[in-house]
Amino acid sequence: MTDTGGRYRAAGAAVDTVRSDIVTGEGVGLVLPTVSFGSRVLSAAIDWTIYVLLGSAAWYVVERTWQPSNAAQEMTWVTTLLLLWAVGLPFLVQYVTRGSSPGRLATGTRTVREDGGTIAMRHAATRSVAGLFDGLFTLGALGAVTIAVTRRGQRTGDLLAGTIVVRWSRASRRSQPFTIDPALAEWARVATVRPLPGPLAIAARDYVRARGTMTAEARTGRARDLASAIEACVAPPPPLGTDPDAFMTTVLALRERLDFQRERARMTDHARTEGKLSALPYGMGQD
Repeated sequence: MTDTGGRYRAAGAAVDTVRSDIVTGEGVGLVLPTVSFGSRVLSAAIDWTIYVLLGSAAWYVVERTWQPSNAAQEMTWVTTLLLLWAVGLPFLVQYVTRGSSPGRLATGTRTVREDGGTIAMRHAATRSVAGLFDGLFTLGALGAVTIAVTRRGQRTGDLLAGTIVVRWSRASRRSQPFTIDPALAEWARVATVRPLPGPLAIAARDYVRARGTMTAEARTGRARDLASAIEACVAPPPPLGTDPDAFMTTVLALRERLDFQRERARMTDHARTEGKLSALPYGMGQD
């Protein structure tokens, strides 16, 4: 990257706001592409068919094994069972599978964060609660409208949770951690990398994983544009003449390492706090 001036900066600005569904002429996704409305409907139909079957089985078992003694008790367990079915079950499926479900697997799609990362508990909970309004209370009308009018096909739950539904290829499922390029090891030791904007992070990850299927011309142009956009997020800049592919891979590896270290520190602090809270004061209970 010997030229870090105007053309690359302008190209980088365009990448920073790129749509998440652009595909090259060679059929290679530049970012994880969002799914069609029909795929969303089919995925939801598969999921809710399974949920209805599971809910019906649970209702049958409860009816057979327990009889409420009064109307208030009956209303309580009916309400509880419906909430567990309508909110708890979708939440559990999304959280355990980290954004997948039977319908998602069947349609080759997945729910991810807007930066391309794996969803967490709060994302699954927000989407599940909002699903009451997107789907059940409005018979799917609210969800259909928001998917149709939003640029990335997000329903209300996606907008509130900060998630998108994307096509999830087998290559994406087999993705490996990024590694620091040996030629940039010295630079990586002193580099500061701030979080990449969501669309840019998705574009860079998808390019690195799909570059082997791209033509040399398409790969070179896309690599230079993405690298120049990423360069605005690092300090100091990489050495002159750095290979754009090596630069992107190294930056993504550094971001993964920083995210891991931050999460490990958070978990360590949480465990330490729990230990202090669970300890009896003033040595009580000790011999």
